[in-house]
Amino acid sequence: MAESKVARRYATALFKTALMNNVVKSVEDDLSAISGLFLNDLKFRDFMLSPQVGRDEKIKIAERMFSDRVTALTMQALRLMLIKRRANEIIGVHEEFVSLRREHGSIAYIVVTSAEAMDPDQKNALVAKLESKIGKKVEADFKIDGRLIGGVRVQIGDFVLDGTVRGSLRRLGEKLRRDVLKQN
Repeated sequence: MAESKVARRYATALFKTALMNNVVKSVEDDLSAISGLFLNDLKFRDFMLSPQVGRDEKIKIAERMFSDRVTALTMQALRLMLIKRRANEIIGVHEEFVSLRREHGSIAYIVVTSAEAMDPDQKNALVAKLESKIGKKVEADFKIDGRLIGGVRVQIGDFVLDGTVRGSLRRLGEKLRRDVLKQN
C-alpha cells in the first residue's frame, strides 16, 4: 500500500467530503476505475505524468474522459490533483481512501491464500468464522498459491494464521532442529 503523506491527505479530505455527502461507495468506485486505468493503460499514465503536457490539457482530457462517468466530487478531486501536479498520487489516493473506509466501518481486510480455488460456500464459511472470531466485518481477497500444497493461510494486517501443509512442514522442521540442538 502506498505510504505517501500527500496521498493520505488527499484521500482524507476526499473521504470526509464523500462521507458528508453520502457518496463514499460511488467515489470509491470512481477512484477504482481511474486508478485501474492508470495501472493498465500505459498511454494514459504516460500522458498524465508527462511534464511536456500542460495542466490545462490534462484537465481537458480528464474531463472529457470522466466527467459523465464519475461523481462531481471525484471529478473535482481529480481536477485538483492535476492542477497541483499530483497525478502520480492517484493510485495512492485510491488505496488510502479504501483504507479510510475500512477504518471508518470497522472492517478488517484479510488475504486468504490457498493451494486451490475455494468454492463460494467455503469462502463464505471462512469469512463468517473470521467475522465471529475477530468481532468485525471482513473484506476478503482470495488468492491461490500452488506452493502451499494444501490448507489455508490467512493474513490480517501483519498477523498471519498459517494452516497450510507447507507451513506445518516448516514448523515441524524448526521443531526438529531445536530438539536436535538441545540434545547436543
